[in-house]
Order: sequence, then C-alpha cells, then structure tokens
Amino acid sequence: MEEILKNLVFSFIRIATILFIISINLFSEMRPYEGPDFDQVSHRLKQEKSGTHGSGYVQRKPDKLNKLTENLVKKGLEYIEKNGLENTIILINNKPRKFKEFKTYLFIIDPKGNILAHSGNPNFAGKNMLTTKDSRGHLFIQEYINNSNEYGSINYMNLLTLADDTRYIYNFVCLEVLENNLIIGAVAKP
Repeated sequence: MEEILKNLVFSFIRIATILFIISINLFSEMRPYEGPDFDQVSHRLKQEKSGTHGSGYVQRKPDKLNKLTENLVKKGLEYIEKNGLENTIILINNKPRKFKEFKTYLFIIDPKGNILAHSGNPNFAGKNMLTTKDSRGHLFIQEYINNSNEYGSINYMNLLTLADDTRYIYNFVCLEVLENNLIIGAVAKP
C-alpha cells in the first residue's frame, strides 16, 4: 500500500512538472526577437547587443561607491548653479529620491552642524547634529566640518576596525565647500 502511494505521488509530481514545462513554452513571451525594428526597442537602451536571447542588450556595471559619492556631489553642485542654493535645498528636502543613488545620499550642512538638506532622511533638515555620533561612536558631522576646513574638497573612506583587528570599509564620503562655508557632501554605505 505504501509503495503504491509513493508511486502515485511520484507520478503526480512528474505529470505536474511536464505540464508546467509545456505551459511555459506555449504561453511564454520570453522568445528571442530579431525582427526589423529590433534596434528601435527603446531609445533609452544604447548598449551593445550581447548576442544572447532576450532583449539583446547588456546592462552597464554600476559605478564604484567612491565614484557614486563624487557624482552625486557634482549633481548637487549643478543644481545649485542652475537653480540657486535655496531652491536646491528645498528640492533635496521635498524630492529626496532625486538625490539618492543605490546606498548614497546627499546633504548640505553649515559650519555649526545644522543640517540644511538631507536626501537620506529629510526629517534631519533643520536639526543641529554636531554632537550626534554614528554607530562607530564618532562625531561624524564634526568630522565632515573638520575635514572640509582642512582639505576643502575631499573624497575619502572611513574604516571600521573590529576587536580582532579586522578592518572593514564603514562608508565613503565626498565633501565640497560652498559659499558661506556651507558644505555639500555625499555618503555611501557599502
């Protein structure tokens, strides 16, 4: 009796698998397309053809995190140049997704530690975070202010050393000094 039951279950699984495979092949839209308008699939896809089945396009590799921070700061600077500082601050706080990439966010702070704009958490805007510590126990806003005063424009990474002397990258930071000693920066967490 047990043997018959096992055979029935095995047969049922085999039939279900075969029906599943047949239905995928009959009703799937995942077929290679090589028609005359293949190159006009989308004007946004400008990558080279990969020669494999599917869309025929390959996705570009994401930028490195230190490059993401640099690019996000450049984007913020372009917005400031185009729209002015006040409008950019309002835009960052009202539309933070525009100023986020992967795990990278943009912020603008003043020399006293007041957050003027923050795309990672717009609720920080208007708060003084000079004495706030990060998970490493560092006064990170004070660190940003000191580094920008000492170096002006800087792109660096913070390391985290564990008790067993293992070192990990904690974050990547890019800072630029604006007029009135305001600081625009971006932080990326790996």
